[in-house]
Amino acid sequence: MKNVPYFKLQAKNLFHDIKLDFMQDGDNYVCAPRFFDVNAIVSDFDIDIDDFSLMKAQHIIAKMVGADSWKDLISADDIVLEQKKLILDSSEYKLKRQKVYNIDLSEYEKVAEGKAGDYVLKCPHLPELEEIMKLKPNSYFLSCGDIDEYARDAKHIYVNVIPRMIAIRVMTDGAKYPDWYAVEVKNTGKM
Repeated sequence: MKNVPYFKLQAKNLFHDIKLDFMQDGDNYVCAPRFFDVNAIVSDFDIDIDDFSLMKAQHIIAKMVGADSWKDLISADDIVLEQKKLILDSSEYKLKRQKVYNIDLSEYEKVAEGKAGDYVLKCPHLPELEEIMKLKPNSYFLSCGDIDEYARDAKHIYVNVIPRMIAIRVMTDGAKYPDWYAVEVKNTGKM
């Protein structure tokens, strides 16, 4: 049963991504998941975000790997659990390991503030931000007022800073608003 702790951790990660990172902000949803593609999971498994528990997260993890229930999953032998672990690790629902970026954003202008303590900075075309812009979107962001106008400014990169998660979101290159990529950051100055 050496893989049971792995599945327990994955269930906690899924719960965290959906319950804590997928929050309603007025009529819109704000998310910056770290482990799972929450948009796809919520849609595919018909999840009610307001009524989501760790037990439901466990059930979803079991379903993702082809088990009938959480109990069936964790009571399987080690060989089966190892196979299920490989299935989950390669799942389309699992976000790939993110690079942690070291970016000092302390000197850039704050142009908008959100209700949850996040804010938008107007930044130059820093190499790290340009690298993030080329990644596939992993979050959908509708906060801090009307940031659509910022997305059209070719001279700057607008960065949504989320202090509570030590993360930033950067609009992805060529993507239709509101596709953003969320990454973990260190040394962001204002955070």
